[in-house]
Amino acid sequence: MSSNKVSLVLSSGGARGIAHISVIESLLDDGYEIVEVSGTSIGSLVAAFFACGKLDLFKNWVLKLDKIKTFSLMDFTVSQSGIIKGDKVFSSLKKIIPDEKIENLEIPISIIATDIFNNKEVVIRSGSMYDAIRASCSIPGLVKPYSLNGIDHVDGGVLNPLPINKLNHKENIITVNLNSPPAKNKSKKENKTALYLNYFNSVKKFFSNNNNSKHLGIYDITYRSVHMIQNQLSVYQIEKHKTLKNINIPCDVCHPLEFYKADEILKSGTKFYNETKNNY
Repeated sequence: MSSNKVSLVLSSGGARGIAHISVIESLLDDGYEIVEVSGTSIGSLVAAFFACGKLDLFKNWVLKLDKIKTFSLMDFTVSQSGIIKGDKVFSSLKKIIPDEKIENLEIPISIIATDIFNNKEVVIRSGSMYDAIRASCSIPGLVKPYSLNGIDHVDGGVLNPLPINKLNHKENIITVNLNSPPAKNKSKKENKTALYLNYFNSVKKFFSNNNNSKHLGIYDITYRSVHMIQNQLSVYQIEKHKTLKNINIPCDVCHPLEFYKADEILKSGTKFYNETKNNY
C-alpha cells in the first residue's frame, strides 16, 4: 500500500470522540488518503459519517450544541438496563444525515459492538449504518442495550476500545486513542476527582460546576477503572501491531457527555495530532 494511503482506527471515548474529526481533517490536510476505518463506540459514529462523506455535517451539528440542547437530546427512561434510551439523538442526526448501508459507503469500515449475552465481539461490515452505530455506542449502565438481529448489544469498547485487529489492511496504520492517561501539565490546583467524573455523575452534575468532593465515589472509581482498562487494552493492541502513528488524546480532555464543548475538543484533537507529528 502506498505510504500516503492509511488505515485509521478510532477508539471509544464519549464526547472526546469529537477530536476524531479534527484528527481526520489534519490527516487529509497532510496529504494522507484514508482507505479504511475501524471504529468503536463514538469512533464508529465518526467512521461511518466520514465514510459516507457527511462528516462536515456532523461537525456543524455538534458545534451548535450548548448545555441545554445537549441535555434535551437525553431521553431519560426508568429501566434496569440503562437510564438513556438513545432515540432522540439519533432521530436528530437522521434529519441531516440519512441512513445508508455500510457496504455501500465510499470507504470500507468495520464497526465493533459487544454481544452482551454471548460475551463476544461483533464486527459489523454490512446493514444499516445507524443500527451498527447504536449497537456500538450503547454504553453499559448509561444507554440501554441496542437489539440488533434479536440480540442485545452494548458498547464495543467493552472488549475492544481500539480495534486495530479488525482492519482488513494492516499496513500504514494510524490510531487515535481517546483513553490515554490525563495530561501531565494540568494545574496542581485542579480537582483530580473531576477529571474522572463518571457517566452517571455527568448527568447528575450536568448543570453544576460543584465538583469539590475530596473522595472518589463508587461510580467515580468505576469510571476511572474503565479508563485504565480501556487504555491498557489499547496499548496492547498497539504493541501487537505495527503502526505508523499513534495519536493519544488524554481522557481528561472532557467528560463523556460534554458534547457542548465541541469547539474546545476539536482544538484538542488538532493539538495532540500536531504533537504526535513532531515526534515522528
